[in-house]
Amino acid sequence: MIVLLLGFYGFAFLLAANRPMSFVLFYILASTKFLGYIDPATFIVGGIEVGYFGLNLMAIFGIFFKKNWVELPKNSITIIILIAALLIYGIARPIINDYSSVKQAVIASKDTWFYAIFIYLFVYYDNIDLKLLIKFIKGVSVYFTVNYLLLFVFPAIIPPFYDGGFHVRTFFPTYISLAIFLYLIEIKIEEEKSYKKYGFTAFLFLGLILAEHSALTVMTLLGAILYLFAFGEDLRFKRTKIAKLLSIGVFCISLALIFINGLYDGIVDKVRAVVFSEDLALSTRDLYNKFRWDAINDQKTFGYGFIHQSSSLMNQFKLSGTSAFMERFTVIDSGYVDLLIKFGYLGTGIMLAVLNRFFLFGFFRKFRNHITLAMSFYLIQYLFVNYTWSVYTFSHGIIPGAIAMYIIIMYQDLKLEDDKLELV
Repeated sequence: MIVLLLGFYGFAFLLAANRPMSFVLFYILASTKFLGYIDPATFIVGGIEVGYFGLNLMAIFGIFFKKNWVELPKNSITIIILIAALLIYGIARPIINDYSSVKQAVIASKDTWFYAIFIYLFVYYDNIDLKLLIKFIKGVSVYFTVNYLLLFVFPAIIPPFYDGGFHVRTFFPTYISLAIFLYLIEIKIEEEKSYKKYGFTAFLFLGLILAEHSALTVMTLLGAILYLFAFGEDLRFKRTKIAKLLSIGVFCISLALIFINGLYDGIVDKVRAVVFSEDLALSTRDLYNKFRWDAINDQKTFGYGFIHQSSSLMNQFKLSGTSAFMERFTVIDSGYVDLLIKFGYLGTGIMLAVLNRFFLFGFFRKFRNHITLAMSFYLIQYLFVNYTWSVYTFSHGIIPGAIAMYIIIMYQDLKLEDDKLELV
């Protein structure tokens, strides 16, 4: 195992230091568990998963081998400073406050180190083949969708690390959402209709539905509709068109409620369950998160930093029970709880304000073109998806988010009439 781990690190470092484009593709492949056949998380030393953590360290080390250093892309410095500040603060705070040891704080920070790919992309921006990167994301997303469909056709050939028995879990459906917006850019830019691109987009939407992350699916669909119809060819917001779309939507919903038996009653029951806390999923989440909210209320402003489950602090909050979900502060399906635990209201507010200022560049007239607008629609959904899935603090949100942000940075200065406004 040690030999394989060293080989994995060595190969990643050689790519990171000498072949930036190859390293980025390798990094994305690793995040997909190498298309479901090899999982870097299986590299465990002393009971600690070190595969992905080491990969992120290789990305950081590779930065210092940048040849012919040039000025970094405009607006990328602020993001790099934010990432560095989050990592330093998250590790230092529990140490200074005697919540945990240095080793425990570093181990607990490993998920946040995925932000290293932000820095790597910005530092090596002039060595990245953006068109190849986009084609790669599309290809991976199509591959994921095929795997979802295999569950119904030929489940025996589903890759082992995607096979959940009665379901398929790819890493990650957020790549599918990103690929959908990349296809929508081409559909909107090209003058002639391409039924092939429409077909791929519909196919990927099917994959997103089968992935069963409803918040991501709904927000992607909403963003796609707004991107295609709310902004004209001149990128001006069309109020009248939105009013017409809303009218059509209300009409269609009304017909569905009238003619589909049981739909109205089902919706009413669901809403009532949520409002009166009778929904099983929500009530269970509230129960599991109670000790986290107790902890947040004790450190509202500054949070705790990165807290390992074996730290002495956890003894004050750990509840009785056998669920691993209740043994640690880190939580994947309550994103804002996770942020508040780590950085408090102050740190969370700063992080979201800075990141989303750049994430929303496509909505600013100064930076708006079809490409930046689509990427901003992709990134703005994070604000909503994060309620049920931690996209700001885990790799499934950080990596595709970094790619979308990198595309914005690369295309932020291109104007609508620029002949370079294309992706492929």
